[in-house]
Amino acid sequence: MRAQHLWQIAVLCLCAGSLTACPTERFRHEKYQCNSGSFGIAAIILNDTGVGDDATIIGYGNEKTAEITASSASSVALKLDDGKLTIDRDSGEVTLKRGKRYIVMSCTKSVFTM
Repeated sequence: MRAQHLWQIAVLCLCAGSLTACPTERFRHEKYQCNSGSFGIAAIILNDTGVGDDATIIGYGNEKTAEITASSASSVALKLDDGKLTIDRDSGEVTLKRGKRYIVMSCTKSVFTM
């Protein structure tokens, strides 16, 4: 009887160990809803947040991509054709620099993971 009990514990430990090795997040979709009509940014979508990956910038009547130039758990920097965009991933604040113009937008962050 004792050997059977040890066998059950070993199988349970093996199953628990194999489940902890699985990634907890296979897909992540971060969306920053900005609604900035004067700067043409309605939303910013990040699916992959590594350096060199692309983010999607949705404008009013158009959509374009921007390359991620820097990324950390707290911020993401994007290179635009005409400037630079930085996203504070904690607060949702988006900073846009175009030439001599510098603005800060308060955006609403939503995250979908699977």
